[in-house]
Amino acid sequence: MMKRHLIISVLGAALLSLPGQAAWYEATGQAFISQGDVEQARQQAIDDAVKRAALAAGASVRSTQVVLNGVLQQEQLGVSSQGEIKQLQLITEQQQDDLITVTLRLDIEAQGSSCEGNIYRKPLLLSQVQLHARQDAIYGQLFELGADVTNQLKLHMQDYSPAALVKPMQQSVTAQQLVYPDTDRMFRQGNQYILLAQINDLSLGQSTNRFWQQSQKERFFSLQVNLYDLFEQHLVFQQEYRTSASWPYESKSTPASHSQAFWQMPYGQKIDHLLSAVAEDVQRQLQCEPLLSSIRQVKDNQVMLEIGKIHGLQPGDELQLFQLQRHPTSPGIKRLIKEAVSLKVTDLSEQHAWASGSTKLLKHIQQGDIVSVRKIASY
Repeated sequence: MMKRHLIISVLGAALLSLPGQAAWYEATGQAFISQGDVEQARQQAIDDAVKRAALAAGASVRSTQVVLNGVLQQEQLGVSSQGEIKQLQLITEQQQDDLITVTLRLDIEAQGSSCEGNIYRKPLLLSQVQLHARQDAIYGQLFELGADVTNQLKLHMQDYSPAALVKPMQQSVTAQQLVYPDTDRMFRQGNQYILLAQINDLSLGQSTNRFWQQSQKERFFSLQVNLYDLFEQHLVFQQEYRTSASWPYESKSTPASHSQAFWQMPYGQKIDHLLSAVAEDVQRQLQCEPLLSSIRQVKDNQVMLEIGKIHGLQPGDELQLFQLQRHPTSPGIKRLIKEAVSLKVTDLSEQHAWASGSTKLLKHIQQGDIVSVRKIASY
């Protein structure tokens, strides 16, 4: 299966903490050359590297790849008003077989925003993608496409959704199953969001009009995506993504959907671009959301949080904790309890953190309470 590798190194990291200050990043992007079109592959590789560097800098990436009315459009890359690319330098370009690799150096200015304190990674369950269009899957024997799309989406989430801590599930979950107390059980297990997806269309359309592609038909792909907040117990984001590409319908043998050959086909590439758009949309939904944690222990002037290094916390981080409750009648509304508490991380493991603060302020916090965790940016 196709997997794009990336190395991002931050240059001048000290500048990153200054709002509106530019910093240099180096990023490597890759793309496959399709039908000998090196220029298109080069542009895709450059766009790939720019997206990754922009996300690392805290800038929002804007691309028309993120569908118009649910239909995947041609890709045009930009960076939103939360960030600006001041300079872009092409350092190296290499071509090996059908793969082109470029390394860029970018000077990115990430503007200050309301997301500054929400830099931590939010736990996200990735349900197995369901294949509803099983009758259409007979063309090419794509009955395992749901599982293979899940794997490919997981890779894109890891690449393009740094705000998410992705945990793939071994089973599929339906929207009908997201009811209390099951949602509360998943949240208590350390999960904050869950992403559901189902493939609704794999049908064939009309034959192409080109005489050298007489055995080709247009093939459609439709993916319904739902992002659900397990704590607030409501739907955060819903979108149907659609695309299409040529398909060799008269071929007696086409690549299996788990193979790299499938993902290099025009149809596989279109699906892959669509999944990248899904990952970018999820990033936009989660990047400004706070990280939630339950209180595992309270001792003297310290609390033990059920979040740690894997969520992005570091020793010495200064935090603001906002004690929360669910609204009793209105899903999607968080109620704040008492005043915010300022703490400092004193001890850290992969899954847990000890933080200390004023004993007086901690008096109202008890084991089992839910808190919203934000990093204090000005320390």
